[in-house]
Amino acid sequence: MVDLNEIRKEVEIKSNVESLELYSDNYPFSLSLRISNFENESDYKKYVRNCESGIRHCLEYKLWKNYIIDVLQINECMITHEKISDLTIEVHHHVPSLFVLVSALINKHIENNEQFCTFDICQEAIDLHFKNKIGYVTLIKSMHEKFHNGKLGIPIAFVKGDFRWFIQNFRKYIDEVDLETIDERLVCSESNCNWARNEYPAAAEG
Repeated sequence: MVDLNEIRKEVEIKSNVESLELYSDNYPFSLSLRISNFENESDYKKYVRNCESGIRHCLEYKLWKNYIIDVLQINECMITHEKISDLTIEVHHHVPSLFVLVSALINKHIENNEQFCTFDICQEAIDLHFKNKIGYVTLIKSMHEKFHNGKLGIPIAFVKGDFRWFIQNFRKYIDEVDLETIDERLVCSESNCNWARNEYPAAAEG
């Protein structure tokens, strides 16, 4: 007959509570909740996307969006001025994009030799949302799609949130290509963007 107590002894799992690490005296390997870097660029980008997904699907992010649209009543498209009573209004991350925000948070930990986990990054990103330290703009769905298809410039004057604080404090953790994109967005205005008010009747009438 199998002695269950003996089996438990052989595979006993222990935990270093201080470092959040699982280990066993029977095996040379341990498992830590936190990491300090990535083996390759592919793993890095998958991690960023995973954090992005976690943020977008968490309750706190939903509450943040609802507060902007329902409580603060920022519920019209900043381009066309069409209102939520007529169309779906979405909150678009502009400076920085959510991908750049997450990447910068991760890069900061790596450069400072600080270990981290997905939950750390997601919480830090949400914290910045609630501190109003990221830039966002409200758009109808078609304008949102148009932007992501590279067909819509958004004047920086339309962007809400203290995005300049983010740039000042995280610039050194942002990739050079992403910095170029941010700098291009910062100089976009109604006079040099790739659309005009009279292209959108609702805006022209406002």
